[in-house]
Amino acid sequence: MLEQKISDSKLTVIKTSKNNSGKIYDLERRIFRANECFSRSQLRYLKSSPNASFFLLRDNNSSVGFGITLRNKLRNGKYKGRIYSIGVLPAYRSMGAGRLLLDAMEKYLIKSNVSFIVLETLRGKGGAEMFFGRHGYMESQFLPGYYPYGDAVRMRKTVITG
Repeated sequence: MLEQKISDSKLTVIKTSKNNSGKIYDLERRIFRANECFSRSQLRYLKSSPNASFFLLRDNNSSVGFGITLRNKLRNGKYKGRIYSIGVLPAYRSMGAGRLLLDAMEKYLIKSNVSFIVLETLRGKGGAEMFFGRHGYMESQFLPGYYPYGDAVRMRKTVITG
């Protein structure tokens, strides 16, 4: 669990039970446009996957953000981490809340022995590319038509372990 005090908020990130997928479903609808959200069946699939982990960003007793990671074994025996989804309520953006959540997700993946972490984001999406760039992610591939509503960029971060 990571903690940070931001103004009057005490933000914490917890790796949560997959039984909290309903909270994630509700949060997504408050964070993203309707066409960007997971369906209930997509969340059920993720809930059943042994490779998926769910995270909640909490402000005291309220959930204000979420994240989903995936960890997959590659043919060469190494592991790849993926930030599958991450979102923070608008009122908590530009305050360090997204960084806190991303840091917790990355630390979890690094402890899971991943060699690198990838993610996809909508090209030109309100600062997401810049946010991930500031945290060490480099554009590795342009993905035209990746989403039904637009092009995407795949970004990658190499993990350095000590």
